Amino acid sequence: MKRFLSIVPRAVQIWASILVGCALLIGLVVAYETADQGAMLWTMSAYGAAALVLGIVVAVWLLCLGWVFADARRRDMRPVLWVLVAALFPHLLGFLLYFVMRQPIASSCTHCGQTIPLHQRFCSWCGTALAPPESAGGSLAANPMQETRQGASQ
Repeated sequence: MKRFLSIVPRAVQIWASILVGCALLIGLVVAYETADQGAMLWTMSAYGAAALVLGIVVAVWLLCLGWVFADARRRDMRPVLWVLVAALFPHLLGFLLYFVMRQPIASSCTHCGQTIPLHQRFCSWCGTALAPPESAGGSLAANPMQETRQGASQ
């Protein structure tokens, strides 16, 4: 949970908390206004609980949209477009689409610090050449067949 909240922008976290508090307050006020004197406690607790649950669900949805925004920005994708896709596609299909279509996290230029997509070889801001990505097998020769021939001839 801490890792999730570290990615979500702070403003979204604050608004989600405010939303939960306002939903609870509205639920209690509506319960107070609609309840008669005999069932006041039961009505207020029922309306308050329902409003709290609804507020929490909406706040979690808002936090997830904030996470999509921050994650899309880290991956050098269009964050506003992906937030709209995640928000407007029904039944959480927008979130699923985002997770299927998201790109790897972009690297940053060693010279100017701008984010650079992984498929670029040069920084489009300052022109610095990027180091090629490290291979998983460690230091391999440019041609593995040449390395085996050299080892066999020795």
